[in-house]
Amino acid sequence: MRLLLLSSLSLLLLPSCVHVFTTHYDYQAKAPAPQVAGAAFRAEFIPKGTEAGIALSAMVVGGAIVSEVGPYQVRLHAFGQPGDQQWFELKSLRLTGTDTFNAPMEARGFAGRAEFKPTHTASTTRASLLLGPYIKLDAKKQRDIVLEAEVVIMRRSGPTRSPLRLPLTLTKTKRRDSTNVVTEIMHDIRDRDKPTIPNGLPPPPEKP
Repeated sequence: MRLLLLSSLSLLLLPSCVHVFTTHYDYQAKAPAPQVAGAAFRAEFIPKGTEAGIALSAMVVGGAIVSEVGPYQVRLHAFGQPGDQQWFELKSLRLTGTDTFNAPMEARGFAGRAEFKPTHTASTTRASLLLGPYIKLDAKKQRDIVLEAEVVIMRRSGPTRSPLRLPLTLTKTKRRDSTNVVTEIMHDIRDRDKPTIPNGLPPPPEKP
């Protein structure tokens, strides 16, 4: 009983709410999605590192500042139409930019064939290829980059091979998430024996 009372008092002394302010650094397309064989392409840069700082107040509110930064894992998405495109694969891939930046990728980094599958939109299919290595970019030097690739797409009418060029620019977005500390602690105590599954890749985008 005494232990329960002390635990309850400890919870009351904790900040009741923590706000997490997240800054997400990403590379986004600078122009409408380019098309190859009727499929629109989009590159997704997924950050694999974070930089965090904590800012707690003396009263009841706490805060955390998190920056989502590189290195990045890249997914290349192609959006087509049902009954048309079947799959795509890459024959070559490299990143270029200013200051003579030129980073070709070895074939094993983009090996594989991505098949077009239905999406939540009946008129759209999507094929996604996850590139193998993590890509480290210098945000001060590589603010504008270009993803260049040689793409083969299998259509209903046969294969099409064509170059792909995706100009990208560094962007910064911010969001705020709030968490009730007491609720989270009670949840952890209640579910402490349940296994925790780490987050995987984010859901793929629904449009180019």
